[in-house]
Amino acid sequence: MVYFGGFEPSGVAILSGKIFLVRVNLEWGNRYLAVGFFLAMGFNVLGADFQVQKGDGYFEGSLRYVVSRYSVQTGRAVERKQVDVLATENRISVPSLDVADVFANNAPPGVSSALFRHDVDDFILYGDDIDAYRFRGYDKVLLGLAFRALALSGAPVDMKPPEKSGPYALRNFRANLSRYFGEAGIRYDMYFSSDYRVNWGSLADSWLFGSGGLNVPELDDRLRGGEVPVRVEVFRNASKVLSINLMAAEEYQVSRALVEVPPQKILHSSTGLLRQLATEAMGL
Repeated sequence: MVYFGGFEPSGVAILSGKIFLVRVNLEWGNRYLAVGFFLAMGFNVLGADFQVQKGDGYFEGSLRYVVSRYSVQTGRAVERKQVDVLATENRISVPSLDVADVFANNAPPGVSSALFRHDVDDFILYGDDIDAYRFRGYDKVLLGLAFRALALSGAPVDMKPPEKSGPYALRNFRANLSRYFGEAGIRYDMYFSSDYRVNWGSLADSWLFGSGGLNVPELDDRLRGGEVPVRVEVFRNASKVLSINLMAAEEYQVSRALVEVPPQKILHSSTGLLRQLATEAMGL
């Protein structure tokens, strides 16, 4: 097999991507890792038949990811979850999201879904009960600070500029690698494809991956450009602890109802919740 740029992707993983905070249960303790996306098995891209977006403008349809956690002792996957991302020109919905992993013990009760509404500049967390939590404006700044404080307890939050290589063919997606190194032997391998163009909205803003939250150089620029995470792998020293892999990208017209707040939900401001989360995370 021939690889470009001197990097060889490590092993066969399952593909997934999207930018969210994931709790990794490792033998060395719980760590909150702000990850974005994507890796898959690499091979020579010459002559490969790549999957590319067919429609013009922003991608509309579903991105199907698989998130895998690995045992440090055996190197085998101990848990796998499928995460579907529904995308339209101005909204993103994640119908099944383990918010407890994002907010730790401060998670709002019953929350299992996320809706990002770029057209009204907010995002909503909700579940099966009647409550829904709305994040906008200053709420997002507080959330970025909370994520940063949580990450400071274990995962690196200020990355150096990445080492780059590629392109690679990963499950027929053409992707380029950005490799980030952090403290405590942490390494992030993130593969992005520019053959698809997704409107990530507020997920690409500086509150999350810029100066206000987790400082990951160039990541917010890639997301603002609409690039799609194809694979992300997280390593501690030589051991892989997490992979997020994009399994499929399907283009179709998404029903408007799937990117709306479900009827009869009661919207609550998230400001109080986030002040409490940020205060506890920073030990104030």
